Amino acid sequence: MNPAAFKALVLNELRLRSRRIGSLVCVLAVIVISWLVVADPAGGRAMMTMGKQRVAYESLTLAFGTATIAGMLMGLAGFYLVRGRTQEDLRSGTGGLLASAPVGNVLFLLARWCGAVLYLLSLMGALMLSVWVLHLVRGEGPLQPWVYLQTYLLVLTPTLMLAASVATLCDAWAPLMGKRGDLLFFMLWVAQFMFMPVTLSAAQPSLSGWQVFDISGLTSHIVRMSELLHVQHFSIGGSPFDSSLPVLPAPDGFWSLQLLALRLGSALLALLPLGLAVALFHRYSPDKVKARENGKLFALLAWVQHLLQPLSRAVNRLLPLCARWPGLAGQVAAETVVSLSVSPLALLLGAGVIVAGVASPAHRLGPVLCAAAVLWGILISDIAARDHQARALALTNVTLGGPRARYLRQWLASLVLGVIFSLPVLLRWSVEQPLLAAALLSGLIFLSAVASFLGQSTGSGRAYLSLFLFGFYLSVQTPKMAWFDPMGFNGSANATTVGSYLLIALALLAAGLGLNQRRHA
Repeated sequence: MNPAAFKALVLNELRLRSRRIGSLVCVLAVIVISWLVVADPAGGRAMMTMGKQRVAYESLTLAFGTATIAGMLMGLAGFYLVRGRTQEDLRSGTGGLLASAPVGNVLFLLARWCGAVLYLLSLMGALMLSVWVLHLVRGEGPLQPWVYLQTYLLVLTPTLMLAASVATLCDAWAPLMGKRGDLLFFMLWVAQFMFMPVTLSAAQPSLSGWQVFDISGLTSHIVRMSELLHVQHFSIGGSPFDSSLPVLPAPDGFWSLQLLALRLGSALLALLPLGLAVALFHRYSPDKVKARENGKLFALLAWVQHLLQPLSRAVNRLLPLCARWPGLAGQVAAETVVSLSVSPLALLLGAGVIVAGVASPAHRLGPVLCAAAVLWGILISDIAARDHQARALALTNVTLGGPRARYLRQWLASLVLGVIFSLPVLLRWSVEQPLLAAALLSGLIFLSAVASFLGQSTGSGRAYLSLFLFGFYLSVQTPKMAWFDPMGFNGSANATTVGSYLLIALALLAAGLGLNQRRHA
């Protein structure tokens, strides 16, 4: 191995990934979520509770809680942030140069993996520094940097290693370069939560060797904390507590030898996809990385798409009407029609959600809106990145209105699609529960602005999709926290969150317009 070449490749990977605007947005999102989870005890909620008692905000408590939440988010978002390098190489034309470079496959992929891991660890380092500030504000007891560093490294490193390994595999093997790889990792991320019910349902949960396969460490960490607190169940994530009961101190001796061995074993298992990547690397061979249509990745999906083609053709008949509609309104209508026509399955499911919104009783509107939100969030993830992926940025820059009009129409198209899918709920809530209707509208504006900002700035829908899916999971798991209910389907949104999300949306919209105009001027 050439150490100089290896160092140069690693630093190059680190620089390329660190310059992405999506990195900054993701770090800010993780920081905001972590600060929200560490609720102010004065409000009657605490990050970690045992029964009706809260655990003191000492270094171990804050480090453990924020690292656990960050691991869940970065375990998903980290993959989408670091993958796609091969597609970028092919798009920019550097794939041929890299294919002929005098660097072996092992060195090349190992450098990419190391660069990805260092990049993700740097994001987590920024989070840790922000939590130190939070400790100075809400902490109880001295700030212990070594406790934070130890906890973050041991909790997060195997998770981030797995995200980097699977991303490297998806970029190294052509069949996983597209949506198939995205779906594979999302299934792996969801599967990790299957360990928890099996482990925690036991009468006396205890650490065992098979927990090494839980690379996230959720089950082993919860079991270890339960042992130290001498309880079977405890809560993380803004749970209510009884202020009249004494505050529990953070336990000592969290990292036992058995737990350290489990984390080391998980880290070694996280390297397995990297080994597969080395064996399957395509080395940018044209016959192995030729473009493929996403709709043909799965035979069943291709069959469904083919079956629904008449529906797409029917929707496309609206395009001439959009062309006769002057100004930005016609452009937004055309963008909306195109989004529906390229995904007839989403159009069909959307029609079902609309019917359910009309027919469902009032107490069932929340679940209906959940379904509509998932469908809509996935559908709009690629709208703002569509021109970049089709290499049509230069063409759209010279159309009427230029980059500014493109940004506005894509944001408005995302918003219009959200209004269409949730229209029955929005209309019924505007009469029955005006505050939830306002929350739904502000949430649609906010999420559309996030999708447009990330899609335009990163050229991909993966950053937004990962944040959206994690945010949706968090909303479902914490139905009583108003800040995690941006669309109101949990019924916990309030006037403060509605106004805040609307202000954030306007700020993102202004920032995105300015950035887009400067980049394409």
